[in-house]
Amino acid sequence: MLADLRAAWRLRSGQAGPGRLAFLSFLIVLAGASDGLGLALLVPLLNSLGATDAGWQKGLFAFLPRTLTGLLLVFLGIVLVRALVSRTRQLATARLAFDFAVALRVRAYAAIAHASWPYLQRRRAADFHALFSTEIERVEHATHLLLEVPARLSILAAHFVVAFAIAPGFSALALAFGAALVWLMRRRLTESRRLGEAASEANIRVSREITEFLQALKLTKAYGAEARHVHAFADAARSAEGADLAANRLQADTSFLLDCLVAVALAGFLWMAASWAALPLADLLVLILVFQRLLPMLQGVQELGQQFVHASPAYRLVADAIEDCEAAADVPETGLPEPVAFEREIRLQDVRFGYDNQPEILRGVDLSLPAGSLTVMSGVSGAGKSTILDLLGGLLTPQSGRILIDGRELTPTLAPAWRRSVGTMAQEAFLFHASIRANLAWARPDAPDEAMQEALRLAGLGDFVAMLPQGLATVVGDRGASLSGGERQRLALARLLLRAPRLILLDEPASALDAANEERILETIAGLKGRATILLVTHRPAVIAAADRHVVLVEGRLV
Repeated sequence: MLADLRAAWRLRSGQAGPGRLAFLSFLIVLAGASDGLGLALLVPLLNSLGATDAGWQKGLFAFLPRTLTGLLLVFLGIVLVRALVSRTRQLATARLAFDFAVALRVRAYAAIAHASWPYLQRRRAADFHALFSTEIERVEHATHLLLEVPARLSILAAHFVVAFAIAPGFSALALAFGAALVWLMRRRLTESRRLGEAASEANIRVSREITEFLQALKLTKAYGAEARHVHAFADAARSAEGADLAANRLQADTSFLLDCLVAVALAGFLWMAASWAALPLADLLVLILVFQRLLPMLQGVQELGQQFVHASPAYRLVADAIEDCEAAADVPETGLPEPVAFEREIRLQDVRFGYDNQPEILRGVDLSLPAGSLTVMSGVSGAGKSTILDLLGGLLTPQSGRILIDGRELTPTLAPAWRRSVGTMAQEAFLFHASIRANLAWARPDAPDEAMQEALRLAGLGDFVAMLPQGLATVVGDRGASLSGGERQRLALARLLLRAPRLILLDEPASALDAANEERILETIAGLKGRATILLVTHRPAVIAAADRHVVLVEGRLV
């Protein structure tokens, strides 16, 4: 559990200022003090009703009024203050826990957004989904419990103070019983933490099944694999259910055991107080009330602790995930306000690259892309064509060799600014479930409608959008489901053109289309020659014939 608390401390950086924590601490102390005062005030209040007088409270409460009405007014005031403090503390605790969780979500989102592309390629999207959907929620719950325990302990301490003032011997015995209870329950805390770790693993497995199923819906339908996915998800869901049921069973067993022990202890303490202790009636009545509340309150603190221990493994999981992403962040941007421009050429010099200790994919690649030219690259599948595009786009860094932009080396420091000069388009276009305007604006948020319409015209989609009843406001559906394959690719191309990139990288952007649509898309791309520098991966003879240069990637080298 100490490792989980250390992880919580690592996550706390910048979350809550000392002022908020100090205010919450003040409320916790005030809640305990007001609760204790309210209990202690019952003694003179009962005395005023005719119970036997006691000596100790006279000096302590000498300032109190002697009349019943006055005492009742003071008692009412303390109870109202306690209620107000309790309400304020609960709201402050909830706000602090919620703010902590929101800040963690934003920090995790930013860490993923700024992580390097090679790192993201090695991670599963489902693990990130689990981070946001379940684990940070568990952190929020654990934080709320962590903030609640001191408040309960403060009230518990106030009860002990009142009890010690009335009957020190019985109170010491009750304190010893409470300590023994905590010691006896220590193994259950360890088991609760183990079940918490199992719950995290089960939640990640469920998230993986959901994410991969949704990403492969079309493939699942095509292969008739619905039953297989349902079975895998049901198995993962039952695993998560088993982890939750085990935790609830442990909590229920612990509560049952504590209920029995506390009931026996309470009966014993009250019997001894009534039979053996020579206490005034008012003191005895207050002591009975204190013990009647004290031991169940101790039980409640133990249950809160067990719930916290069950949720606390999420601290370490979330902290490790965020810190891993932050450690893999791109080199901070150089602060260039504008995309990196080039006037002459982009050149690859003896570039070598391989993934994670695997054999090199690229073995000394040399390539020159003159400004405004159209270069076509082809090669067998797996030859490394997409890797060259990622290197030129600033997503990857050569293991050796250099990439030069007008003689300036593309370093990791320059890469974030350079990426603002690059437009990329893959085989399958990704579109948001939003309007055509919103999909285009994603590339250039400040673009006016006129610029969007010009980009659509250049992409060969202007007439189609003009004929739509809602025009640019037309919603394209999930991933562009309401559009044909060719229309999706053209809309993605228009989005790329609206960005006005200096370098356009196209990875077989029409290979998934039928021959007619593929030809039209490639003709549109070929017509962009001179507007930007283009590197196009394709095997279409017509486009190759229109290119300024055609290179073939063979065994890691361009020929």
